[in-house]
Amino acid sequence: MADVNVPPAADGDEADDERRLRDGDRFRDADRGQLLLVAGLVMAVSLVALVVLLNASIYSENLATRGIEAADGEPLEIRAAAVDGTGTLIDATNRERPDSYGSAETAVEDGITDLDGRLARTAAERGGISQLNPTGDGLREGRYVAGSVDDSAAVRDAERTRAFVFAVGEPSLPDASASTAPGTAVTVVFNRTGSNTTHEVYVYDPDDGSDEAAVATATNGTDATETCRLETVDGGRLPVDLTAGTIDGEPCPGIWPAELRGDADPYDIEFANADGVDAEMTATALTTREPDGPLADASSPAVYDATLRFRYRTADVRFETTVRVAPGEPDE
Repeated sequence: MADVNVPPAADGDEADDERRLRDGDRFRDADRGQLLLVAGLVMAVSLVALVVLLNASIYSENLATRGIEAADGEPLEIRAAAVDGTGTLIDATNRERPDSYGSAETAVEDGITDLDGRLARTAAERGGISQLNPTGDGLREGRYVAGSVDDSAAVRDAERTRAFVFAVGEPSLPDASASTAPGTAVTVVFNRTGSNTTHEVYVYDPDDGSDEAAVATATNGTDATETCRLETVDGGRLPVDLTAGTIDGEPCPGIWPAELRGDADPYDIEFANADGVDAEMTATALTTREPDGPLADASSPAVYDATLRFRYRTADVRFETTVRVAPGEPDE
């Protein structure tokens, strides 16, 4: 085979090669710049799209939440009317002093039936259907007590107490202080016989010369602590709402024993230093026993509470709940 001789490149050819190499490098640098530009543009568009989607999601969720809250408002409003109406019905029935628990129960059940019809009409006007009726637990028997007290008065075996107002004539309030209250102040005693523990609420006229009435509390009759004071004005009866925690309508927190909140062991409500004092009580107690002393003739069978099932339905909402109605009961 013959040898092929390649002639050496001329100087002009070498210059052309070098120029082509430099042009190729410039093209590659331009390609990289364009890629970076395109990548940045894609990332910016992606971020904008993400923000738009996120805002749309938040907006949709807010609309949905507002729709749910608006829909929930109707059944909650009617439920509140059912609770208030049933509570008013129970207390009005008890104040009528029915001669038996059966009579009280029948009156309340008939009233709930009437209330159910009125609530159903209200719901229908809003395009809904409602139903209110007692559950299997139904109503519980108690005693309504309203009368004068002395040291012999007592309410026995109370498991719960609601709307307990103790009223004392201001002119008959004995002078005392927190330290002397156990021996002189008019006293409401919660006697927990099962645990051999007592809780006391003292009502007195402070012996420091002030024109006020005071309330103090203690456990087992020791270390009495003054809870609140109130300036007296008209000289009438001073109402102390033990379950609501008020004195003449003014807040006086802490006067109801914490140990008696919710389900507690049965206790007796007794009184001390009440002889010769203008004092009376009003309460509804979860007990079937008749009171002692002057309260024996001042009590009657009563409905203590009611457990109800409430249903509400529209095309978009289904709401069902069970609620216990015991107006004036201490918060648990």
